[in-house]
Amino acid sequence: MGKSSTKKSNKYEKFSAENYYNQAEKLRIENKNKESIENYLKSIFINRNNPSSYLGLAIAYKNLKIYTKAIENLKKAEKLNPWDVKVQKELAMCNIIKGDFETGIKHLRSSIKLEPNNPDIQMQLALVHEMIEEEEMALMIYQRIIEYNPDYIRAYIQKATLYMHIEDYLNCAKAFKEVLKRDKSYYRAYLAIGICYEKIGNISGAKRYYKKYLTQNRLSENYKEIESRVKEFGRIQNKNKVKLKLV
Repeated sequence: MGKSSTKKSNKYEKFSAENYYNQAEKLRIENKNKESIENYLKSIFINRNNPSSYLGLAIAYKNLKIYTKAIENLKKAEKLNPWDVKVQKELAMCNIIKGDFETGIKHLRSSIKLEPNNPDIQMQLALVHEMIEEEEMALMIYQRIIEYNPDYIRAYIQKATLYMHIEDYLNCAKAFKEVLKRDKSYYRAYLAIGICYEKIGNISGAKRYYKKYLTQNRLSENYKEIESRVKEFGRIQNKNKVKLKLV
């Protein structure tokens, strides 16, 4: 009699833990994070061996910007399931938000080991290196992504944008040309290349790409400004032609 009663009790407890967990997930998806936390905790009280409960609880805390609690529960989830890439990514994000970039990078690298063919995680790693001004490392990662995922346009764009940020205009122009080879509709590349050429003193190149940008994006807020630049470059070129004739 006693054994039968214990079996039923365990069965109901497991069922209740699952119910609390499912309710918590539903509430969190509805952005009711405080209510979801209550249900996650009830689920964990009954069953402390479900890593998904700790993960969900951590995400709810993260949504409320309680990052210390989020990390604490993510570590519990990691202990129960160290191969869960989502746990590693959440640990990375929470530590980065808190300013612990070293730990964040460590968890991003763990995520990459678990999903080596996921370029999105590699992009996150490169962006963190950008944040801490390790531009060479970021550029190296972007290049590696491009080599293994030649159609992953986001890596080309970010690499080109980083070159612009560090004022390497020649490589920036080359990188944005690579973007255009893969996506001709990315009209911002024409503007970026025009800016790069202007920065390095290539007026004819700047004029050509500014005109392409204007053709592609007639509704741009900076249309008049760029159009004015094109006209100015035309006047400069005409003056130079006159000087050449005089010589």
